[in-house]
Amino acid sequence: MRTSEERLAAKRRRERGVFERPKGSGVWWIRYHDESGREHRERVGPKGLALEVYRKRKTEIAERRFFPERIRRREVRVAELIDDYLTRIAHTHRSYAESLRHAALWKSALSGRTLREVVTGDLERYRARRLAGELRPSDRRKGTRARGAVKIATVNRELSFLRRVFNVGIADGLVEANPVKPSLFAKENNARVRFLTAEEETRLREAVTDESAWTKIAVAIHTGLRRGEEFGLRWEHVDFTVGIITIPRSKSGEARRVPMNDEVRRLLRDLPSRMKSRWVFSSLNGRTPLDAKNFVSRVFLPALERAKITNFRWHDLRHTFASRLVMAGVDLRTVQELMGHQSYEMTLRYAHLAPAHTLDAVQRLCPPSEEAPTSATGTTTGTSAPDAKNDVEKLDVKTSEAPDRTGASARAGDRDRTGDVQLGKLAFYR
Repeated sequence: MRTSEERLAAKRRRERGVFERPKGSGVWWIRYHDESGREHRERVGPKGLALEVYRKRKTEIAERRFFPERIRRREVRVAELIDDYLTRIAHTHRSYAESLRHAALWKSALSGRTLREVVTGDLERYRARRLAGELRPSDRRKGTRARGAVKIATVNRELSFLRRVFNVGIADGLVEANPVKPSLFAKENNARVRFLTAEEETRLREAVTDESAWTKIAVAIHTGLRRGEEFGLRWEHVDFTVGIITIPRSKSGEARRVPMNDEVRRLLRDLPSRMKSRWVFSSLNGRTPLDAKNFVSRVFLPALERAKITNFRWHDLRHTFASRLVMAGVDLRTVQELMGHQSYEMTLRYAHLAPAHTLDAVQRLCPPSEEAPTSATGTTTGTSAPDAKNDVEKLDVKTSEAPDRTGASARAGDRDRTGDVQLGKLAFYR
């Protein structure tokens, strides 16, 4: 029969590889060696659990199922990685405010979830609920949750944000796969073209009584600048000598130049901020640019209501600029350059406003008109000889009265009636 010392030694042998650190803390660790002789240590917790984990590790090593990289990996919650991502882009991302809104949505929708727990099906259900209007960001002003369906483009931007977050997690080794698959992105419909008619512009002008407020609207109509480009414009970017407005960094990330017509020149020259601030449209103190959102909500939208103009946004002023160019006969390639579109497809949405080129194309299918058959007397069928003679005399008179079309004047006149692109541009910006 074994003595107490032998029983204690046997117990210690059974507990080999398990130790408490620090002593009396109740936190137990395990220590073992893999098949290569490399030592591993793991912090487990209670002693009973530590013994169980130790035996499990020894079995995995014996069966060659031991992979230390899986043991060391840490489960990171989606909210933690989103916060880390926001910290990284805080000073470099142009749409940081929009990223904050997306972050709040995903942290609420995936609350408590780790990166590896998120699957594509979760995002499909999220997309369906967003399009159905069941998930909306909180309205801080009213303390309630706003309701209503959102557009496909909105959901696509939110999914793009989450995709970037998971790509960061993959680069950091926190997750192996990105659940945001290409199939989640639905095709967007960007064909909406809403522009001001001449009658609507007259009503809007009457509704905007402040001259400085109308200047901002008129500049948008005559330049096609985006809201951020216009309200962030500095005087150093306005060259009255050559008549060019330079956008240092447009939506595409590159600089672009927009010509000024006479109306824009006049409007900008009359601005009081020209000698007081570096900003073209400055705040009251002149040290900061005017808050665009505040101007739209306090001035522009109420003016639309007074003018009884519906279904209209500030960005539609940009559509107005492009639409009027096309309706004035400016070719689409020139419109693309003036709008700063990276792709020609973006400009094609305005093609229906210039049907002349399509009508000319289908007209070519019609055969050329032939002269009507004549009778034996040489007259047109259905007319008498005297009538035919009178017709010929009238024709001779008209021919003699017609101006000579063979000289330089004829060529100049013909050129004036053609759709010459360069002449069109000169006439537009004269």
